[in-house]
Amino acid sequence: MFLGYHILTKFFKNGELSNDSPKESYLYYEKNAIDGDLQGIIQKLDYLKELGIDLIYLGPIFKSKTTHGYDITNYFSISENISSNSEEEAKAIFAKLIENAHKRGIKVIIDLVLNHASKEFDFDSVPKNLSVKTESPRSPQEERWQMSFLFWNLDDEDTREFLIRVGEYWLKNFELDGFRLDHALGLPLNFLEEFSIRMKKIKKDVTILGEVWEDEGDKLKNFNLLKKFKGNDAQRFTSMFDFATYDTIKEVLGKKNGSLLELYNQIVLSNQLNEKEFQLTYFIENHDLPRFIDICQDIETFYITLGLLMALTGNVMLEYGNEIALKGDQTIHNFHESGRVAMKFKEDWSEQEKKTFNYCKNLVDLRKVHSSLSSGSYELINSEENLLIFKKKTTYDEIKVLIYTGEQAYQLDKEYFDLISNNKVLKLKRGIYYLQ
Repeated sequence: MFLGYHILTKFFKNGELSNDSPKESYLYYEKNAIDGDLQGIIQKLDYLKELGIDLIYLGPIFKSKTTHGYDITNYFSISENISSNSEEEAKAIFAKLIENAHKRGIKVIIDLVLNHASKEFDFDSVPKNLSVKTESPRSPQEERWQMSFLFWNLDDEDTREFLIRVGEYWLKNFELDGFRLDHALGLPLNFLEEFSIRMKKIKKDVTILGEVWEDEGDKLKNFNLLKKFKGNDAQRFTSMFDFATYDTIKEVLGKKNGSLLELYNQIVLSNQLNEKEFQLTYFIENHDLPRFIDICQDIETFYITLGLLMALTGNVMLEYGNEIALKGDQTIHNFHESGRVAMKFKEDWSEQEKKTFNYCKNLVDLRKVHSSLSSGSYELINSEENLLIFKKKTTYDEIKVLIYTGEQAYQLDKEYFDLISNNKVLKLKRGIYYLQ
């Protein structure tokens, strides 16, 4: 299992000014991008180690003409805007990032976009013995993207082979730990199985993290997609983002619609998909979603949500800035982009952001020490209107997770020790508690 951290490179840290390009050179330069680069990430590896991160998931690193990087023009080259104008040096910087991350016990995976590419894609980058094909959009979601992207014909044998070779290239030539497959909803199941087999031949323990969701779907639709695409154990993916649980967290905690029991039931339902070689990945933000603090509107609810996230069995993925409750840009009304804001580091933190970082780090430390939080079974103890208590348990560890959302103090049946506050508790205020 991993505790991951997603970085959208252009928004994270500008570590080398010489690779900054004029905004006019981009087809699309997002409002809050800060010319972040791989060098900036290298400079902040100790920060990520301090937080307790053991896997970095990088947004697209390939050549593109936007700040988000999903319009890939060449799969075998790294964008000069996040590295260096020299192809050789750019790849050396990427290799250095991986090497330095590994020295700190941090794995690195990259975002791999195999469903679509830029309309300005460089077809000369395709191996000469392959003839790739494109096709029209296949879904309403893709129809919304067709102004920017072309779509690969994944029924075509040469096109499939080309895209699989892309994955093989990065695994063979770098000490990379795996991939997040963007918009895997648009990839055929048999292609996903073939991709997985070929990657595991190169790296047996490769991470293949799938993104399968409909942005206008509901939790039931997204859960059914999880079941459909998962396959048997790690047949296609080693993990998938659980959008069904995210949908429920957003509604119950973020928007305060629905019951805590409804949230618990979804968590338990999703947990049934976890197996020995496959674990779901839970999250409360990503680069296509609003910042959670902007949804819930108060720091106490954010703390409850972060505490719940760290108590879920499986993998956890933090979005950059989750650890300080980074706010989005409310002047951007496209929900896909409102959360894409510049990262803030310690020298610029408010007192509240310092407090939130320490709170998050404490939760991470507890998750690493107590196996019941990351891998325990679930048992419902009590559910009331503003109260949820469930037990997380392994052979060696047991914790009661209590969420209380009421305004009046709630008294427990006896005194417990709360791991989060490191204090004995009897009367509880609104919040989340890890009780022993």
